[in-house]
Amino acid sequence: MKAEDIGLKLQTLRNRCGLSMRQLAAKSGVSPAMVSLMERGRVAPSLVTVQKILGALGMDLAGFFSENQNQASGPVFPRERMKSVSDTVRSYTILFPRRNEFAVEVMDEQIRPAPKRPPFETLNCDVAGYVVAGSLTLEVRGRKPAVLRPGDAFYVSKGQDHRGFATGDEPARLITVCHPPKY
Repeated sequence: MKAEDIGLKLQTLRNRCGLSMRQLAAKSGVSPAMVSLMERGRVAPSLVTVQKILGALGMDLAGFFSENQNQASGPVFPRERMKSVSDTVRSYTILFPRRNEFAVEVMDEQIRPAPKRPPFETLNCDVAGYVVAGSLTLEVRGRKPAVLRPGDAFYVSKGQDHRGFATGDEPARLITVCHPPKY
């Protein structure tokens, strides 16, 4: 999705919620200038920024980027129907469609090396992960950072400040599970 399309869709959602740009900025923790730039399609926002804004608007990434949320039914989910979203550092493939009967959300996540560490996140769900390739540094506020390699796993409880980033020159690839679904 192009920056202009994202911006128009965000503006439409904000207007539907009856919020001004300043109100949305305050509710999401994103600056009013960034909200304005995003709505005008002047910047390609990171997934973390889009996630913050969507959370303030009561929406998730899967719903925002999906054209049809009910396109898969039954126990099998072909990869051609999976939704992917990405920014310059992260790519997520949401493996299951958003459905009420699903208690978890599973994603195939790739994190590319970046010069800056990402900001800490505090999620309203538990998140677990399994490193498939590369190495990932996981920092949970108040704990010593851990470097995870392929075959290592992690679990972060709801409400804990944390961040993960690729360590070294190779992207980190992981399977992550959120409970309850966050996207």
